[in-house]
Amino acid sequence: MENRRSLNDGVTLLAAPLAVLLLATAQPDAPRPKVLAGPEIIAAFEGKTVAGAYHDGLAFRETYFNGGKIDYWDPRATSTGNWSVVNNLFCTFYGSMTGGCFTIVQISGNCFDFYAATDSEQQALAGAARADYTARGAVQGAASTCPDDLQV
Repeated sequence: MENRRSLNDGVTLLAAPLAVLLLATAQPDAPRPKVLAGPEIIAAFEGKTVAGAYHDGLAFRETYFNGGKIDYWDPRATSTGNWSVVNNLFCTFYGSMTGGCFTIVQISGNCFDFYAATDSEQQALAGAARADYTARGAVQGAASTCPDDLQV
């Protein structure tokens, strides 16, 4: 009986560090994508610059100023305009190019997908929406958390 107890005590002594090692190296659950509501969109973007890429790979950068103004840049164009949140959609409209309203999906801490939902604030107010993947971006000034193969 004494030998058995010693053997069990030894297994217990080995199992405890193994459990600690497994817990220390375990990957946390991957964050789940989250569709952002109006206040979350404002908190994520107001006063910040987002850099990213459209679905075709074209880079963009856009600053969303407090008060609803925008500065936009891509390799082909620059523009200024206005942003707003209407019916939980992020709307961006410009002086020299078209815009629209987007569903924002937070993929991870600092990784956001933009899905074209409507072409106007009026459509957003009416509840009309589609979901066409448009772009992915991350807030500048913080490390992007977009997947490595989809870095922007």
